[in-house]
Amino acid sequence: MTRRKVLIPLDGSTLSRQIVQVVRTFFDPDDVDIVLFRAAYPPSIAPDVRPQDVFVGAMPLSFSYDAYSETVDSEYSSATREREAYRTELLAELQQDVERLQQAGYTASAEVQFGEPAQRIIDYVAAQDIELVAMTTHGRAGLGRLVLGSVAERVVRSVSAPVLLMRSVQEPYVSAPGEALSRALGAGQQLRMAAATDGSALAQEAICKAGNLAQLLGAQLTVYVVASGRNDASQSRRIMEDACQQIAQLDPRPQVVPLVGYADEVLLEQIGRSPVDLFCIGGFQDRGAGALNAIGPTAQRLVQHSPSSVLMYKGRRAKFRRILACVAVDDSLDSMVVNAAAQFARAMDAELRLLHVVPPSAASYLSPARDDADGSGAMPLEQVLAQGTRLSELVKAWIAQLEGYGIGRDVMLVQRGSVPEAILKIAHDGLYDLVVVGSRSSPAHFLGSVANGVVRYAEQSVLVLRLQDAGA
Repeated sequence: MTRRKVLIPLDGSTLSRQIVQVVRTFFDPDDVDIVLFRAAYPPSIAPDVRPQDVFVGAMPLSFSYDAYSETVDSEYSSATREREAYRTELLAELQQDVERLQQAGYTASAEVQFGEPAQRIIDYVAAQDIELVAMTTHGRAGLGRLVLGSVAERVVRSVSAPVLLMRSVQEPYVSAPGEALSRALGAGQQLRMAAATDGSALAQEAICKAGNLAQLLGAQLTVYVVASGRNDASQSRRIMEDACQQIAQLDPRPQVVPLVGYADEVLLEQIGRSPVDLFCIGGFQDRGAGALNAIGPTAQRLVQHSPSSVLMYKGRRAKFRRILACVAVDDSLDSMVVNAAAQFARAMDAELRLLHVVPPSAASYLSPARDDADGSGAMPLEQVLAQGTRLSELVKAWIAQLEGYGIGRDVMLVQRGSVPEAILKIAHDGLYDLVVVGSRSSPAHFLGSVANGVVRYAEQSVLVLRLQDAGA
């Protein structure tokens, strides 16, 4: 009997791995060669980007071209190392499942590729003569999760090999932090907000911004003041006094809570014990004096691991007058992004733009592309709405949501391009003050997400809406 080559796409979630046991039930070890496949977005820069294409900062650099070139090369080398470290991490995860299959007598291997998940699966099936694809339809972790109607639907319609689909056993529904934030904004409920500072300039600005935002939204604000165990008593007292001065004019005055220890550790522990709807932070002491858009490792870990939605304040503009909200086509969770962004825009009397970026591999939910007249990649809205595709239906739903807030369809922008790079360019060119982006990634997979690329490299403040429970 000829052995079949079976591809099992996984996304890192427990639910997606349910299909592995199904394959073992249907096929004996002598019948199949199994490839466990993981497709993920790279941490920051796609594999085919050249060093000269790297987007370094958002403002013209005032020093010499040699210094600029060195900065570009350094950024590219750092991103390449980060991408390879992420690849190693993903392979290690898959290898655990490979070893279990091998112990059961199966021939199994692992493959990790970076790129748009559905397209990577489709290309691999064609290139490797895969005879069967087996996958779940409701993975829950990361941008590559397998949801029928997006990744699974594209694979079914695009590969010539048979596809075995399993509707996974669903976990009890848990309200996502972004959903709680969106619902509280829409229902006029009192928001629970927190802000944190370790005395650094941007962190102090962030708690001031959080205080102003709390007043606009009618939110209850708690300010955490973190002192390192290395600080002496006078330094800790000065940090506390400076923080209290920043919020002295607020009414009602926020609760101030002192914490001692490493900022990321004590803050995550505190937020875990006392959940909030929105956590506001700026750059901490370890941000250093690098590029203006840098956030530093402490803020990076807080955004990655926080169980709540996070407003990463970058201090470029004192007021949020122009908001860019970014939506995807993965599922209805992006209605949270629309709702939250519209509520924020209304509270701050800000101008809102809603953006969807169509990646190069999105042929499955678009009609054949027409050449852009101006080469900008912008797609005429009426053309998108007339296509009768999944995208057109989603755009209609987003427009209906906007109209419910009294916002016209002219704020909707559909743009072709590489997702994180297009968002960063539009945010920069449009002089936006705040970028709103959703994140479905668990902490283990956040570094490979679009949200991480935006929060790391945008020059503007970024609101990361947590669209699923962080522990999923």
